[in-house]
Amino acid sequence: MAPAPSPSVISALLRGVRGAGQSWAARPAGPLVWMHLPLDIPEEALESLKAALPDINVLTTYAGLKVSADYILPLPAPRRAAIDAFLQHWKPDLVLWGAPENGLAEMRRAKRAGIKMLYASLSGQPLPSGMKGRQLTEFLQGFERILLENEAEKARFLHLEAPGHQIIACKPLSEVAVSLPESHGQLRRLSAALGPRPVWCAYGVSRGEVTALLAAHRHAVRAIPNLLLVIAPRAAEEVISGQIQAEGWRMARYSDEGLPDRQIEVLVDQAADNHGVWMRLATVTYAGGTLFGPEAADPFAPVALGSALLCGVNTAPYSGRYQRLVKAGAVIEVESKAALGAKLVLALAPDYSAQIALKAWEVGSEGAEAVATLSREILALLERKGT
Repeated sequence: MAPAPSPSVISALLRGVRGAGQSWAARPAGPLVWMHLPLDIPEEALESLKAALPDINVLTTYAGLKVSADYILPLPAPRRAAIDAFLQHWKPDLVLWGAPENGLAEMRRAKRAGIKMLYASLSGQPLPSGMKGRQLTEFLQGFERILLENEAEKARFLHLEAPGHQIIACKPLSEVAVSLPESHGQLRRLSAALGPRPVWCAYGVSRGEVTALLAAHRHAVRAIPNLLLVIAPRAAEEVISGQIQAEGWRMARYSDEGLPDRQIEVLVDQAADNHGVWMRLATVTYAGGTLFGPEAADPFAPVALGSALLCGVNTAPYSGRYQRLVKAGAVIEVESKAALGAKLVLALAPDYSAQIALKAWEVGSEGAEAVATLSREILALLERKGT
């Protein structure tokens, strides 16, 4: 019988299994930044950050990731051999640590390899769990820069002896509110035709919501007699137009060739190319599908165009965006169809709608601020390294 391998041989074999022999793609030429991120970072936010770093290769690892692709990988095991094999293969010029895992082992090996590190609270995550005292202090002091969302976080980090001059304010890396396409010529024509007439818009509307919208409009015109409702349905324009006519409203279906008559009370326009213009003109926009499915309209469409947002309680598939707006007090929530009219009148008050729209824009632009801050710090650290 062959003799049993010695403990040192077993350890060497285990180090090889855990740290070497990985089937990774070839490292691309040029500067490379390794970003370790939470799984809930929106893909479009990460793409915006990559676009702000056009000449930089990006390798991403994710907290809890089980599968991999060429440049999207699980975090290596927290052992020296595994981390060193990872670093030796990818040779990152900079590490952005943006997830709440205990990254002390990675920080130590990266520093030993002469790699600069940047810490960022990208999704408002707490301090790394399972780290206390000297370990946590060592972890924080290992970073060239620490990017935090607010002053409360900064105070906590300073209490843990993080270098104050290295702490920088940074918004979460979140989705950015992007404007829908709009024709400036059409906007000028419609604005001139409507004059000072107040407008509210309901977009992404299903036919099951039309009765509630018309009831709310009827309630609102008692307080604002010249109010115009523009309905941008998701489908069934003819059916919805028939519902409106059946209730006795003076309505029209909008076309680019004909400007709306001043006597029209409800306008229907299913053309997606026009929706941005109507939201720009509207004091308030109701997000369709939030009171009566099948799914909610994207809340960031009116936010990007300066319209105050009115919505119900059904928010899928954009629950994350709605939650951010609700948390900031940047949306007027409607609990039921019966409450829609009163909430609409409240929302149409000029000072209140402006306040809501401004708060919403601040939420919708957070991601853009984060991209600007992160890209600036990444490029500055790479430049200092001489890459």
